[in-house]
Amino acid sequence: MTIAVLKKLTLIGEIEAKTDILDGLQQLGVVHLVALAEHADVYAPTDYERQKEALAYLDAAPAKRRLQQPKSGDIADAVNRSLANKVAREEVLDQLELYTQRRKELKPWGEFEYSPLSDLAGYRLWFYKIPLSKKRLLAALELPWQIVNEDHNYSYVLVIAEEEPTFEQVPIARIHVGNLSLSELEQEFEKAQVRLEDLNAERESLTRWILPLRISLDDAVDQAELLQAAEMSFDSTDCFVVQGWVPEEKLSLLDGLRQHLPIAYQTADVEATEEPPTLLQNSNHYGGGEEAVAFFQLPGYRSWDPSLLIFFSFSLFFAMILSDAGYAFVLALILAAFWKKSGRSDTGIRIRNLTLSLIGTSIVYGVLVGSYFGVTPAESSLLGHLHLINMDDFSAMMKLSIGAGVFHLILANSMVAWTERKTLQALSSVGWVLVIGFSFFMWLEYLKTDGFSLSSSANTSGIVVGILLILLFTSGRKVTRMTDAGARIFDGTKALYGLSKAFGDALSYMRLFALGLSSASLAVTFNTLAIEARDSVSAGGGILFLLILIFGHGLNFVLGIMSGVIHGLRLNLLEFYNWGVKGEGYPFKAFKKRG
Repeated sequence: MTIAVLKKLTLIGEIEAKTDILDGLQQLGVVHLVALAEHADVYAPTDYERQKEALAYLDAAPAKRRLQQPKSGDIADAVNRSLANKVAREEVLDQLELYTQRRKELKPWGEFEYSPLSDLAGYRLWFYKIPLSKKRLLAALELPWQIVNEDHNYSYVLVIAEEEPTFEQVPIARIHVGNLSLSELEQEFEKAQVRLEDLNAERESLTRWILPLRISLDDAVDQAELLQAAEMSFDSTDCFVVQGWVPEEKLSLLDGLRQHLPIAYQTADVEATEEPPTLLQNSNHYGGGEEAVAFFQLPGYRSWDPSLLIFFSFSLFFAMILSDAGYAFVLALILAAFWKKSGRSDTGIRIRNLTLSLIGTSIVYGVLVGSYFGVTPAESSLLGHLHLINMDDFSAMMKLSIGAGVFHLILANSMVAWTERKTLQALSSVGWVLVIGFSFFMWLEYLKTDGFSLSSSANTSGIVVGILLILLFTSGRKVTRMTDAGARIFDGTKALYGLSKAFGDALSYMRLFALGLSSASLAVTFNTLAIEARDSVSAGGGILFLLILIFGHGLNFVLGIMSGVIHGLRLNLLEFYNWGVKGEGYPFKAFKKRG
């Protein structure tokens, strides 16, 4: 849960061994290269996109062969066959959809076949679907007609005429039923299904090429990035130079490269004017917080890594919004079903562990608030004894929600103060800690004190000290003359406008209580509706009871998850981030081999 300390690397090598040196550097995979010369975009072979499309198609196959390296055939042929299979399969799926729709449209007309025109003396059949509300129009038709079927909405009418009737003759738009009968459509549908089965079998057979395709794509990207790295270097007649950033703990790996390649290198500390990339270092256990941070905004190199705090605070906020142990158990079952599948990559493991934390925290909080699908256990039961938080106590829940927000904001400012501890500006963050913390305690004092007075409150002194620290130490200007001092005070005064922002951000955490209460209330409401429906309907009451429970709790479950994710992340990545993370960084991209 730290930001890696980087060193600036300058590497010099013999120009004749440039390719081997860069390949070795790519094998190490620890350097973020910096361009010393203009370079083009990453190259890609002409068939790269086709290989990528074929791999994605085979990867999406529901049934796959085991991973292998086929000894016969070539990748180009496998790509061509895969893409041909994809095109043919899409065409068959379109045909099946068309046949299904045609069967639905033709079914009301029944089974029939067209007679040759010579048997009908040149007359044709014209098909009309007439709404029952306009059935009276049939009496005025001069052309021969016949109703062949009716349902609760339409009359299905055949009109006999040599040419298509005009709108004056039949004031209804005709429909097109095609030239295939129902039995012929069934036969074509069956043929398409057989064709689809053959294509699916061929696709499954082609999945044995997944591993070679993936290796081929990785090699193509490796080669493209190697060519790009060669363009980023500064070349002379005898040697070339590359620069980059490397984590301090990885420097020893460069010694191994120096032993068998003609290179020399030196490292230097990051200068104050430089902005290195940000490399977050988190274990997979708590790396889910890093995934959220990287998705939103990386902290600057000189800032701090909020991943671990976001991991736990997001879990807590999600639990407070879901507010039901029953829903959390359902989430646990879903996670268990996808547990193995989600562990195929580091990112998957990180997201899985974050989800596990969300679920575990939600179960604990759901037990504390005593909600199990909207049902509160009896006070005499074991679960009733664990019911320690009363969500109907609005005053206590408001204090809990705002208190969580105040603690969150204090934590954010404390981390900023620690990051800037070697400068006087750290005192400004300490001032915000004092203002936010003592303001919260003053509010609590106001709620329980009759005849409250600002002057008599011990919290007032803490707020005043905090305001003074913000006023005096927000600015980083050096004071060399009186105007500099005035400018510092002006900067501090502008910073005090953040008081309203701090107040609004703290109150923003009330959504934890509001959303949690709405989720719990909806669960109770659906239970009540289901019971009332069961008791008020003599026949089918039990079925109605189950339908309301399934639909109601299903809807509330989805809404609870959406609210927990959206608002839980919002409080972390907006309110918390705005106070706790200063500056925006860019990611460390190691020059490394793929796969």
